[in-house]
Amino acid sequence: MIQMASQPIGVGLVGCGDIAPAHAKALASASGAKLVACMDVVESSAKSLGEEHGVPWMTGLDELLGRPEVELVTIATPAFTHLPITEAAAKARKHVLCEKPLAASLPEADGMIAACKRAGVALSTCFPLRYLGPAKWVKSLNEAGALGEVIEIRLHGVGAKPESYWTGGYSGRTTTDWRKSRAQSGGGVIITNLIHNIDLARAVTGLEVARAYAETGTFTTDVEVEDLGIASLRYSNQAIGLLEASSCFLGGGVERDFTLLGTKGQVRFGFWGGKCEGYFTEPIQGMPAGEWVPKEFQSVTHVDFYNDLGAALRAGKRPPVTGEDGRAALEVVLAIYRSADSGQPVELPL
Repeated sequence: MIQMASQPIGVGLVGCGDIAPAHAKALASASGAKLVACMDVVESSAKSLGEEHGVPWMTGLDELLGRPEVELVTIATPAFTHLPITEAAAKARKHVLCEKPLAASLPEADGMIAACKRAGVALSTCFPLRYLGPAKWVKSLNEAGALGEVIEIRLHGVGAKPESYWTGGYSGRTTTDWRKSRAQSGGGVIITNLIHNIDLARAVTGLEVARAYAETGTFTTDVEVEDLGIASLRYSNQAIGLLEASSCFLGGGVERDFTLLGTKGQVRFGFWGGKCEGYFTEPIQGMPAGEWVPKEFQSVTHVDFYNDLGAALRAGKRPPVTGEDGRAALEVVLAIYRSADSGQPVELPL
């Protein structure tokens, strides 16, 4: 089916559970991609999302993949299902966008990347926080040298997930227990949430993690995965990273999810409030030196992500966020888990 370059990419959504409404809502506003079908093995989940957004819904993957209007498959299912769904989509010559984590293991991630390469289709990982206004601003500051040499990166994500989360997510759309299983989910709060922070550090600085040393534990939750973890990271330029993650942090924490310290200044921001602040030793972009400068941004992260991805696919270009990006963030997470399990620092690559 030949599509004009100006037409949005047709998206088939696989998995209509907790995160699916965020994708459907973004696709309703995006100009570069649009929802054309959805499926879930749980009929009620597929039906409710399909009817709400006026698209065909189904319970079989083959039926969705057989629809010619589906050009990109967004996979929003548990991590342990990502490889077989990706292989099926690639065989059907559909591009693939996979929710994080890309997979529960590196061999599975490698299998996904290989399947898409064999089929000549694109594989992208869903890291929309790269499109946060503060993140783009901090990246531009770093690239302009306004922060000097990066010497510390703080990745912070703490909160308290209700007991119902572990069987129904935040929405309760679908009742499952995969979030409790390390084999099925890959892990707890670090792989589920802090993987965003880990990817954002790569995207903003271009630095890779060279070593991880971590402690994790399960303290208040009846699950196999961690509900609290802290890791020390050493980056490729010798900068030090500090990761703090918790899903049992009663009362929540201060929203400073990302802090970047350089030899000439510091910037920090939260993911959800749009607020950012910077401190610089030299004037930069009309901002004074020697005082904290606040900034505020409006962001539509998933919409911008889909627009950018749709434009790249229409032009036959590499996705702005790739499967390899997803693998790199996953590798850091798995190094953290390996260190916590062994009690020893772990060198990367694994």
